[in-house]
Amino acid sequence: MSSHQTGSSEILPTNNLVETTIKVLIGTPNPDSPKKIGLEVELPFVDSHTLKPLPFSGQKSITAVFNHLCAKSDWQAHSVENEKTTSLKSDIGYVMLEPGGQIEFASLPKLNLSGLQSDLNHYLAACSEAAKKLNVDVIPFGFHPHIPISECPYISERSRFAALKPVFESEKGFSAWGQSSSVQVTLEEKTPEAAFAAFRLGLTLQPLAAAMCANSPFFLGQDSGYKSWRRQSLLSLNSPLYNVPENFFDADFTFKDWAKHILTVPMSFIVRDGKYISVAPVAFQDMVGKPLPELAHLQADQQFLTHRDLLDHVTGIKPEMLLKPNLLLEFRAADLGPTPQHWMALAAFWTGIFYDAQSFAMAEKYIAQWSPQERHQLRHGVAEHGLNTIAGKINASKAVLDLLEISKQGLQRIEPGAVSLLDILIQNAQSGITPADATLEVFHENKNDITATLQQKLLFNPQTRSPKPL
Repeated sequence: MSSHQTGSSEILPTNNLVETTIKVLIGTPNPDSPKKIGLEVELPFVDSHTLKPLPFSGQKSITAVFNHLCAKSDWQAHSVENEKTTSLKSDIGYVMLEPGGQIEFASLPKLNLSGLQSDLNHYLAACSEAAKKLNVDVIPFGFHPHIPISECPYISERSRFAALKPVFESEKGFSAWGQSSSVQVTLEEKTPEAAFAAFRLGLTLQPLAAAMCANSPFFLGQDSGYKSWRRQSLLSLNSPLYNVPENFFDADFTFKDWAKHILTVPMSFIVRDGKYISVAPVAFQDMVGKPLPELAHLQADQQFLTHRDLLDHVTGIKPEMLLKPNLLLEFRAADLGPTPQHWMALAAFWTGIFYDAQSFAMAEKYIAQWSPQERHQLRHGVAEHGLNTIAGKINASKAVLDLLEISKQGLQRIEPGAVSLLDILIQNAQSGITPADATLEVFHENKNDITATLQQKLLFNPQTRSPKPL
């Protein structure tokens, strides 16, 4: 669900920078149009035989998957860099790449969950056919479960990732970004006030989404001790691109304060003439109005930050929930679930709460008394304990069930036919068994044989084989 705006190449003035950032965030929402729903799903494709991630090129590769999609369905090349296709488009959305070779489907915005599910099914049918033809598959976990980052491809074919490499290196974040896969839901609001209220509520609830969708229990083929190793990896970065200010949840923290925070976050890259250029990790506001040494090879008027650079910066920070231009809200905390049913259930969960006024008010009331200490404990505890997390008076399992009920009531009012999408999350929460717990059970049944376990969990063509004898 795109936040695309036309950012100008006009040089940013040093005055009124906060107000300019607010204008970028507000963008051009249409108050008369119905709210829409977007979904992004990152799939880590692997060789079905070796279970290793696909390289960019070759007989079994990302390029081969792209070629099959274009030949056998209505996908076509979208981005071509150095004569290499790095993204596709069709009338249902886009297919793009993540740093570690994950293939991401980004839907076009839809008016309802039914339409979103139809588009997702259409995409997955094409992927399933490609997987069968090429003898590849998807290991549907939130983090590569069995290999080190050195065995994952780094997609330097995308110039953006080539420019981001120094950022990942400085944060020791190759593994966190290059091995993780998630499901992200994008909703929208029509006014800055409504958007910021939703942003605050959404950030408060992100740990609960991480708990109920926890699906990355392995690291290097072993039980990591965490229900979501992906989340633990991201938390350990302590990155200004990922974290939010300590006072974000204070009652007097405003939309304007968020804009001020954005300007203190370091810039990751600059685009000039279609090329991504990495820059020193300096706060964005401290770079405005000064010629940048990284751009010294360009004409003088191209060496300063522009309005387009500000737009790129606003969309380049990655907390677990993001307020994007045009008042879009991106919910980012969930691991990639084991089935498409989990992905759609997550979309339904957020839609039921945020697109129904009564449910939204109920959810705000539900979390109103959570203390800063409880929020902190919940945010950091669910990576290890999932639904079993206790944070002061907050019991994650009970909170998830309560909020699923609030969402269910909202869906009954706005899209009754979508209520059943929540069933799989409700069943998991009632049992206390996350996808991570279910996979760990299989792992132990297989006598800790990670290969056998992963083969049974493949997305398109799961295989069952007897575990090795003790």
